[in-house]
Amino acid sequence: MDLTSFMDNSKPSDYEYLIDPSPQDTLKLINLRKNTHVLIIYGDMVANYEGRAKSELGELMPRLVISKPDGTFMVHEATKREPRLWNPPPSSLYATIDGGVLILRSVRASPREVVVVEVPVIRFAAALKLGTTINYRVFGREEDMVNAIINNPSMIEDGLQILAREYHTLVGDIDILAKDSKGNLVVIECKRSQAGPEAVNQLKRYVDYLRQREGKPVRGIVAAPSISAAAYKFLRLYGLEFRHVEPKS
Repeated sequence: MDLTSFMDNSKPSDYEYLIDPSPQDTLKLINLRKNTHVLIIYGDMVANYEGRAKSELGELMPRLVISKPDGTFMVHEATKREPRLWNPPPSSLYATIDGGVLILRSVRASPREVVVVEVPVIRFAAALKLGTTINYRVFGREEDMVNAIINNPSMIEDGLQILAREYHTLVGDIDILAKDSKGNLVVIECKRSQAGPEAVNQLKRYVDYLRQREGKPVRGIVAAPSISAAAYKFLRLYGLEFRHVEPKS
């Protein structure tokens, strides 16, 4: 749906888009569809996060915002699978205009986390009606491995205490956060097939983040059926560990 059709129609549509829209038109689209549609905003923007830590994307550049009806809010750049900044559900999206600039604010109540995005140049905005799969199951999935480790932490090592699963950080969600018998934090990255260099590098990002935030030693473990030679080389270089774990079929 183009700009003219959108402005003349307040009934929900499967998709609506605006090209080079004004802040006012974009604001109207957001407020009409944020609870029912996936929103995409593309333009030149800056962003910042405040919560359990602080992070800032202070250089004005093209970025992509994705907001979902369940409260998921993500700020993407040109590289990496993970968003640079994000808030998980349930978060609330608030949109305003300040001095002609569109302001997006995603607020998570507990723990309190806020992502603020300023979009002085809006190039594209869209509202898309997407479906949700109800009965979705993947056999031999990483979640099965996570469940197995949580139910039996000794398969990683004796004395391991599970603290959290899918632990949210600024660099992504940690599969399992645990504590060893000496009180050290342990980050566990699970892979259902052979672990490659990307799995090790992701684990290193988690470990580095927690070490900096907590100011204490943090161990990192890759749990997978096997690990490639290249990945094992990086594992040793970074001082990380590997445990052989088979996914549940």
